[in-house]
Amino acid sequence: MYQESFNSVAILCIIATEFCERFAFSGLRTILSIYLRNVLLLSECTSTVIYHGFLMVCYIVPMAGAICADVYFGRYRTIRNFGIVYLIGHVLIFIAAVPIISIYPALFFFVGLTLIAIGTGGIKPCVAAFGAEQFNLPAQKDLLIHFFSVFYFTINLGGFVGMTLTPVLRKVSCFGDDTCYALAFGFPAALMILSMLLFVVGKNFYKLKSPKKKILVEFLKCGWYAVTFRFRTGTRSSHWLDVAEDKFNHQLVADMKIVSGILFLFVPLPIFWSLFDQQGSRWTFQASHMNGDILGPIDVAPDQMQVINPALVLIIIPILDRVFYPCFSRYNFLQNSLHRMAFGGLIAGVAFFSAGVLELVLETTYPRLPEKHQAAVNIINTLPCNLKVTNPFDDIQMVNAGHIIRFNNIVCYNHTSYKLYVEAPFFCGNLEIRRRRFEMNVVCFEYQIYSIFIGIDQQNGVQSFVIDPVDFNKSLNGYPRIRIIYIRNTNYLHNVTVSLKNQIGTQDMYFVPNSDRPSVAKSAYMELPHGVYECQISSTEEKILYEKLFHLALGGVYSLVIRENKEQIGFVKLFAMAVPNTVSILWQLPQYFLISVAEIMFGVAGLEFSFTQAPRSMKTVTIAGWYLSVAVGNLLVTVITQLNIFKSQANEFFLFAILIVADMMVFMEMASHYTFVTIKESSTTITTGCTVTDEIIPFIESIESDNSSE
Repeated sequence: MYQESFNSVAILCIIATEFCERFAFSGLRTILSIYLRNVLLLSECTSTVIYHGFLMVCYIVPMAGAICADVYFGRYRTIRNFGIVYLIGHVLIFIAAVPIISIYPALFFFVGLTLIAIGTGGIKPCVAAFGAEQFNLPAQKDLLIHFFSVFYFTINLGGFVGMTLTPVLRKVSCFGDDTCYALAFGFPAALMILSMLLFVVGKNFYKLKSPKKKILVEFLKCGWYAVTFRFRTGTRSSHWLDVAEDKFNHQLVADMKIVSGILFLFVPLPIFWSLFDQQGSRWTFQASHMNGDILGPIDVAPDQMQVINPALVLIIIPILDRVFYPCFSRYNFLQNSLHRMAFGGLIAGVAFFSAGVLELVLETTYPRLPEKHQAAVNIINTLPCNLKVTNPFDDIQMVNAGHIIRFNNIVCYNHTSYKLYVEAPFFCGNLEIRRRRFEMNVVCFEYQIYSIFIGIDQQNGVQSFVIDPVDFNKSLNGYPRIRIIYIRNTNYLHNVTVSLKNQIGTQDMYFVPNSDRPSVAKSAYMELPHGVYECQISSTEEKILYEKLFHLALGGVYSLVIRENKEQIGFVKLFAMAVPNTVSILWQLPQYFLISVAEIMFGVAGLEFSFTQAPRSMKTVTIAGWYLSVAVGNLLVTVITQLNIFKSQANEFFLFAILIVADMMVFMEMASHYTFVTIKESSTTITTGCTVTDEIIPFIESIESDNSSE
């Protein structure tokens, strides 16, 4: 009887489904903001809004999933149906990421992203409970405890592997590009296909139970009735739910009073989640401005930093449980779950204060960009002599040979014209200048930085060339960005090719358009792995016109300027328009350590509080409320981001730090008025692989109650 009621195949299928789902979701979440910014070319603010909007939907849908499982379909059909939606979403995102298919990639991606949010949200509240249903309780309570240990480990393992492997897959070269989002999105899609096949194949081994309880629906009906009755009649009572006792079961109302007290304490929680979930958006963007080259060949991508959080969680949990909490208990400190939640929230504030301080350091390395009613102009001298530039900004400015100067804070309303005068000496290196003075009419556009290149024409007269504004945005993967600018003053050289090749075989080539008149040509910005590159210039007339080695550092934005002079290359220089990332990415470790400690103290204690304080019949309701607080937290991030209050990202981090401290002050005041429900003592202790906890016992007891009622 004992063995007949337990089927290892069923449990294996459920565990495999959860592993693949966590791998797919965590991997997608890790590279999502980078894909939005680098491939779909959205701004950092827009990418942040979409990222947190996606998470918000992921944590709203669990309520719908719980209703479907408890009221309509049962847990098996709910997992299967939402899993199919989940799978379709991954396939659509994979299709969007394959360049050779190119069928409305943005549309396919956002439709797929929406389906994934719906799918993962619907599955989230069902899988653990469905696994628990496979056991015969109370006879198999020990096996159920072991299942939860394995299940918890699977969640963390799937998330850890997904967050580690997906950025690696993204960095593989494919379809002629240096990145391969098709592989990064395709591998999780393949895993989801496998997991759904395993889950469906296991149907004959599952214990399937039809939904019998409608607790969540009854909860909503009872709460709605109490609220509307009070507003309609103006009736006052000691508790707002007392008016529902005439229409609803007394035990239901009594349980709802307990749950309403728990949900009331959930009101301040979204602020914490608004901080915690920024690891995948704002913190990733911050990492993109840092140097990930930490140990020679080891190159840490910005999105890979997120893996530190689950890794630290697995390490810190046993240390807190077995060392710090016992020590704290001797001094009556952090003894209940609400105290630990508040302390965890304060630590999250310290984490964001740390992020803000780091951002202040990083801002010293950011390029200085024009503000409202301002513009800037770069003057780049490609001649082998110094030039005198007479201008209305700084009167007279000397530009040394092969150097660049910038005129900042130029007054500009929409667009404004200025005249500049360039004067060269009679002899410029080995060139005899025939027209020494040149007048330039410079049109400045608000917020833009234009570059003017000084060269010579066919008669050795000074001449200027203007190109599009500099794009100072750094790549989120940390790769240096470079564009090639080729200035020609003759038509002697044809089919000029500029190639950049590094030691590991990465190569990019730019084919300069032929022209019969003096002109300037430019390439699009290219993202290349950092390192030393051999630059080779060739043409139809000459196989190798010029060769030189250049070093492209992480995070740098470069302009490779080449000037042709008759049948030769007269000038080649690499200009760093935005300085490379100099601050090591390892400086993010303190904030990741603090947010990981905060997550353990806040998240684990919050789940413990939810499970132990909620009545057996309403644990689904409290978990739905917990997920809803996560969704609201992500909504807060999108609102604050859209308001665009601060020009400095550091100030935004400091704002969140202040918000969480104030929020925890309010939470502690609310918690001081909460009366804990007396819980029956249980001699059973659960070991979850790396921690000992009693928080799942009430859930097991609720499963026992469900089984006995059948």
